[in-house]
Amino acid sequence: MSLIQFPVRHRHSTAPLLCLMDLQLEYVAEGRAYFLEQKDGSLCNCRRLLAAARERGLPVAHFRQVLPGPYFSGGTALSSWIEGFRPLPNEAIYQREVPSAYRNEIFRSFVQAMDSPELLLAGFTSERACLSTVIDAVHMDHEVAFIHDASASVGFAGRSAKESHAVATDLIGEYCDVVTTESVLKRFTFADPGRWQAMGG
Repeated sequence: MSLIQFPVRHRHSTAPLLCLMDLQLEYVAEGRAYFLEQKDGSLCNCRRLLAAARERGLPVAHFRQVLPGPYFSGGTALSSWIEGFRPLPNEAIYQREVPSAYRNEIFRSFVQAMDSPELLLAGFTSERACLSTVIDAVHMDHEVAFIHDASASVGFAGRSAKESHAVATDLIGEYCDVVTTESVLKRFTFADPGRWQAMGG
């Protein structure tokens, strides 16, 4: 698998970076330990966000976890992308073994090279990948927003999946803005992709 890194000749952009976390088959495979019961609405919104970003020529980064053991194993089909979320050749792919996106060194270096990085975070899961990425972004002094209706959670601590996502969203809200898909789509309408296109993104 190839890892694509955006060039950084132009260090600032008015367009935010759409980060799609772990949209992998493991989360939608019934009977598996990480199956997400509340996935349908969030996947629908992720599709809308991805389609809008692509239509506008805005930058998209895809993240996936590849782990040793029986889940998210790189040697199994379940670590692959959910239908409709396979990255295009000009979109970045970042792989990691821990929850935070910042643990991928290529991604971290890319974002650090930008003058004013701004991340829009969607995908799975709110209580692990999204929360840990938000905390790392705040520690790096990077602007980040969490698109809460384009994410979902596995139930934890005796809570249902819906309750767990609500708790995770409240925690994330302590660190960054929590926004909706509709507000992001409206913003995409006015975002300027020009500098990203000049970068070859």
